[in-house]
Amino acid sequence: MSAEPVPPGQPVAGTAPLAAASRSSRAREFRRILAEMLRIDRVRGGLVVAADGLVITSSVPRNIAIEPLAALTATLGRELEAGGDRLKRSTFHTALFSADDGTLFLGACPVGFVVVLGDREVNVGLVQWALRKALATLEGTWGARDQVPATPEEM
Repeated sequence: MSAEPVPPGQPVAGTAPLAAASRSSRAREFRRILAEMLRIDRVRGGLVVAADGLVITSSVPRNIAIEPLAALTATLGRELEAGGDRLKRSTFHTALFSADDGTLFLGACPVGFVVVLGDREVNVGLVQWALRKALATLEGTWGARDQVPATPEEM
């Protein structure tokens, strides 16, 4: 018995639930990653943002405007990626921005960017390690995983 070819544009039987399940599991993974980051002392919030600035998921205090932060995240991320290309440097993976009132950690992932907000006293090394671990997990969802040290001290 041979299978009939599926005309272009027609769904293949049995693929819609799989695609929906895949999207659902990815959404859960984004939320789980943010929840882990928020458990770190002095972390205020975080977002997963698509490269175009669309918010995929977020968890930030009510006094922080999400859309402008997402737009800033996408702009910074794209500029860091383009700057690395222009300067013939290695690919941008993570960045840290520090100000008097807090710290912003930015990481590139297959869907866009992950941003973590911490206050001035946040443990920078711990957040950087957790962000690398989160980015490796997201990368693993779409492809091969990067090797991440077992503890922050091994970085």
